[in-house]
Amino acid sequence: YLHKDASRAELRATVTQALADPTWRLAPRRLRSAEMGAAPTLTAREIQVLEGMSHGRSNAEIGRELFLSEDTVKTHARRLFKKLGASDRAHAVA
Repeated sequence: YLHKDASRAELRATVTQALADPTWRLAPRRLRSAEMGAAPTLTAREIQVLEGMSHGRSNAEIGRELFLSEDTVKTHARRLFKKLGASDRAHAVA
C-alpha cells in the first residue's frame, strides 16, 4: 500500500519489492485455472459450427449451410477452440 503523497524513493522501493515477490505472478495462472474449471459458454453460432465439424464438414460446407463466409466460420471455430481449450477440430469435437 502506498499513500498518494509517498516520495519517489518510497514508490521505487515498493515497486522493486513487489516485483521481487513471486506471488504476483500466480494471479494469471489462478485465473486461467478458474476459467478451465467453469464450463465454457458457446454461442448458438459456435454450437452450429461445432455440430458441422462433428459431422466432418469443411469450413466451406458449414458456411454454405449457415449462409456464412468461410472466413466467418473460421472466426467462430477459433473462438470455440479457445473456449474449449482445443488445439484442433478433432480435439474440439471429442
